[in-house]
Amino acid sequence: MTAPQVDEVPAPPPGPGVVAPFAAPPRDRDMKSLWIGLGVGGLVLAICCVGGVLGGGFLVAFADNLTRTQVADVVRGYLGALQTQNFQAARDEYLCAAEQRNHSVGWFKDHYGSSPVVAFSVDEDEVVIQQDIVVPAHVQQRGRVERLMEFTMSQEGTRYVICGGVE
Repeated sequence: MTAPQVDEVPAPPPGPGVVAPFAAPPRDRDMKSLWIGLGVGGLVLAICCVGGVLGGGFLVAFADNLTRTQVADVVRGYLGALQTQNFQAARDEYLCAAEQRNHSVGWFKDHYGSSPVVAFSVDEDEVVIQQDIVVPAHVQQRGRVERLMEFTMSQEGTRYVICGGVE
């Protein structure tokens, strides 16, 4: 009996159900389905990119409008407190710490006690958002000509406060 050589592959045993020791040869791919798949993938990618750009633009516009509304509301609250002569609230709720140090409640009584604010208007569309946020307001005091006041805003924590333009 001779030992089988290493290079020889034994023949399959005879009989039904015998499988050859190799797989079927690969078939050529259909190039049409490849190009359809690539086209659909490219279209989905383009839609995602356009959607991302548009979504980012809408997000920036929404944030800008939200900021304009918030700072305008702060100025409205401040001028409303001056109109009702609630000087403590005008100082404590709407001014930054530096402005609170510069303007006591007595200062407000001196400047607005005898000539209170009788009317004011704040237009959100006129708010300037650049390096500083500036909110213009048309203010009418009793016995005085209507004037334009410009309030510089800053952010303390999560809220906006007036930190300039208090006269």
